[in-house]
Amino acid sequence: MRKMTFMFIAGSLLFTGCSNTEQADAYTMEVATDNGDTLVDEEGEVSNLEQLLRFVDGVEEKKESDVTVSNFFNNQVSINEMSFDGNEVHYVLKTGTGEEKSQAVCEGIEEKSGFISLQGCDGEENAIGIVQVSEYQINKARALMKD
Repeated sequence: MRKMTFMFIAGSLLFTGCSNTEQADAYTMEVATDNGDTLVDEEGEVSNLEQLLRFVDGVEEKKESDVTVSNFFNNQVSINEMSFDGNEVHYVLKTGTGEEKSQAVCEGIEEKSGFISLQGCDGEENAIGIVQVSEYQINKARALMKD
């Protein structure tokens, strides 16, 4: 009986420790802000849009660059990591705990009518939507980039 009680307590502690570690390692808005990510919050508001627009410009100018867009929606986190090597865009989608969900290699990135998306991607989808914002927000962010 003692052995069984000990195993139950040890198992409970191990399970509790693992679940707490997963939560502690979860990507938060604070971490994303500290890392300089472009953020999409629960209400769909986009902040630090300038980072993503600089990446779009860098791809158009064939300059190596990278950016992370973190979406915090419905209590779920998706992390969109993109890097441009001067030739193609490498895309990785991760969960808030860092688990890789998918990846693709794309020909480029496009900003059109408030939609920013990867284009010419290999895999299941030819285009991958990254973020949707108003033209007003894009123009406002571009004006801030000039200052």
